Amino acid sequence: MGLFKTFRSRTGTWGGWLSGAIVLSLVSGTRLFAQGAEYPVRPGPLPESEEIALARSAAPVEVSAKATVYVLRSTGPAIAVPGSNGCICLVSRDLHRGSRYPICYDQEASRTAFGQELMELTLRFEGKSEAEVKTAVAAAYAAGQLRTPARTALIYMMSRGQVLFSSPDSSGVRVGPWHPHLMIAVPVSTGKQFGFDSAGKAGQFSLDHNGEAGAQLIVPVGTWSDGSGAE
Repeated sequence: MGLFKTFRSRTGTWGGWLSGAIVLSLVSGTRLFAQGAEYPVRPGPLPESEEIALARSAAPVEVSAKATVYVLRSTGPAIAVPGSNGCICLVSRDLHRGSRYPICYDQEASRTAFGQELMELTLRFEGKSEAEVKTAVAAAYAAGQLRTPARTALIYMMSRGQVLFSSPDSSGVRVGPWHPHLMIAVPVSTGKQFGFDSAGKAGQFSLDHNGEAGAQLIVPVGTWSDGSGAE
């Protein structure tokens, strides 16, 4: 999920990590969630019609209207609306109370990066800590259960309804909607190769997941998905 979170195979790869995640959750999962806490807070469902609309608001209507839409239900992430254009939209969350990350994936990102996002959301929903989520994602890439894009992959985060945090870790602070932005998958790339500073930034551009399989170039844009101008 973008500058503030992300950012993240289709049928055939999900089953392997998902079944393993469920077993791990049942056998050794740790429940760290305290009632009334701000972090960590287990992600929960929104009213389904609201969640579908929020997910679709991540990208222009030309992309999102025919995309497959996932929602978070009481049993975990599930398809609410089958699509026809090969794209996927969902509202991801981290462990911060109130976090909302509406994201849409183009065809290549749906085939690859979406698998990471779905895995992360599923594991958080099952009660995993952020450290456990990161370990599981790294292991899934190493095992070939998650795949990096083979060509350019575009991820949209252009929703006015986004509620972003500066990090999915406990140190993250609430940022709110920040800016509409695109994320371009650049697996294992580093800020250094782009000429960025030591923090992985250059002006308004930045690199998330520096040097990792899920590395993404963050590109702010001037309008929200509805065409209105960003402040």
